[in-house]
Formats: sequence, C-alpha cells, structure tokens
Amino acid sequence: MNYKKSVNAFIFLKSFLRSMEVHFISGIGFSGNVFLIDADKPTLIDTGWDSDISYMAQKIDEILRGRKLAYIILTHRHIDHVGGANAFKEKYGAPVLAHEEAAQSLRDGDVISTGARMFGGNLSPIELETVKDGDEIDLGSDKLKVLHTPGHSICSMCLMANDGQLFSGDTVFADGGVGRWDLPTGDLKQLKESLHRLLALPVTDFYPGHGPFVEKHGLQHIKMGLDYLMEFAIYG
Repeated sequence: MNYKKSVNAFIFLKSFLRSMEVHFISGIGFSGNVFLIDADKPTLIDTGWDSDISYMAQKIDEILRGRKLAYIILTHRHIDHVGGANAFKEKYGAPVLAHEEAAQSLRDGDVISTGARMFGGNLSPIELETVKDGDEIDLGSDKLKVLHTPGHSICSMCLMANDGQLFSGDTVFADGGVGRWDLPTGDLKQLKESLHRLLALPVTDFYPGHGPFVEKHGLQHIKMGLDYLMEFAIYG
C-alpha cells in the first residue's frame, strides 16, 4: 500500500543477477508486485490480490516450466500482498513463510489488520510457517536474509540476497516513496528507524512492493525515502 505511488498496469520484466534471476510481475490497481526468484529453489515473494491470480499464475507457469516452487514468502500481512497466497499454495504446493508478527492475523483470516475489509475484500485463513529477524532462507544458489522492518506494519520485513539485492515490500519504494503508516500497526517512528537500518546496508538493486524496481542505485532511492520521512516529521 504505497503512500506516494500507484500501480497502473501489468508489466513483466526480468532482471539478471549474479546467482539468481528475478522475474517481476507488476500488480494492477491496489495489487502489490510479485517477484519470482529463479534460483536452485524457485521462490515467490508476495502473491498479489484476487483479481490478479489467473494472470500471475500464467506468468509463473511460463517461468517454472513444470518445476516446483520451494517457498512463497509474504513481506507483510496486507491483502494486496497476501490475497493470492492460498491459491498459489494449493497450485504449487509450496510452504508460505511470513514474519512471526504476521502469523496470528494471517492464520485467523483477520480482515481488519490486513486491510481486506477496508478495500472491500475478504481473506481466508492462511497456513504458514514463521521467520524472524536474522533468519536465512536457503535458495540453494543464494540465501535471503530476513530483515524485520516495522513501520508500514508491525510485521513488515525485507529480504536481502547475498549480492545486495533487496526485496523491500512496502517499506520503501523507488524515487522516495515509502509505505503508509496510518493503517493498523503502522508507526512513523518505526518506519524511520527501518529506513535508517536499510541505508546502512550494502544495497545494490532493490525490488519494492509497488511501482518500478531499481538497479544499481538502490541506496540512493532509500535515502530519498528517508529524506521524505524526515521532512514530513518537520512539516507534516
């Protein structure tokens, strides 16, 4: 749920990394971006929303070519990122992973803190496994490190690959966009702290939950997001 940006069309792009290939499928309307990491253990990051599931499944099938997904990872609990989780779990048989702070709301199908009711949707309970800050998810040819980055929601997390590629969910977007903090469990102070943490990391490319991804200059865009937050704190 982007505070400054909106998504206006489906896009299908590929970004080639040193040890893995990232396929980017942009959502439509409120739906979040979906990233398929083509590694030894193919991994889906976020699942979009109901209206996008058929389109995204078609693109995922084209990439996998009969292979199985190893993981489905949710960057946070909001409906525009988790709405397709059950459908993709059933179709591909992969376990769903989310931060431990998201577990109860997703397992309960909570329509309030996930934003489902706000956007006129529904959420069936999602069976999932939990991860926490500092955990590493083994993709075979690479690893993703879990970074707990609350602020947009208490369960928000980013995922960082060995070579500095960052999957940022709705914590920060390209061109200085940041996740909104006025939804349940959001917190402006925590969001600023999370961006400070990301800015101290060796980020190269980054792949956000809405809008375009950034190659090579990820830290510059994270800094723009932090500058915006600091300015908002003064003048907002």
